[in-house]
Order: sequence, then C-alpha cells, then structure tokens
Amino acid sequence: MTNLDSYKHSVDVLCGRYFNDTEESAIDLDELLAYAKYDHLFNSVKGYVEVKYPDVYEAHFAWEDE
Repeated sequence: MTNLDSYKHSVDVLCGRYFNDTEESAIDLDELLAYAKYDHLFNSVKGYVEVKYPDVYEAHFAWEDE
C-alpha cells in the first residue's frame, strides 16, 4: 500500500462517518489534510474527497468557494 493509498483509506473511513458527528469528523479530516500537506499529497487527497465524496467536499470546503 502506497502512502496515497493509506490516505485514501483514511478518507474513506472519515467520510463514511462524517455526517454522524460532523464536528469531530471535520477536525479529524482537517488533521488528515494537514499531514497530507506535509507529505506533499494535499491536492491529491482533497481531489479524492471531491470526486468520491462530493457531499462531504461541499460541506467541508464550501467556505473556500465563497
């Protein structure tokens, strides 16, 4: 499993429970994205969320589009 695959797996878990506890999941997703930025994979991970979980992407990143 590559580093990106590891991030994708984590995104799958976090996005799967995102709307069950939005506040805690948002914090966890932000933390994961911070690590992805450190590993130079931020754009790939964010793009994965956008494509696979558009509802989570819209809820989590909506402020960026304003």
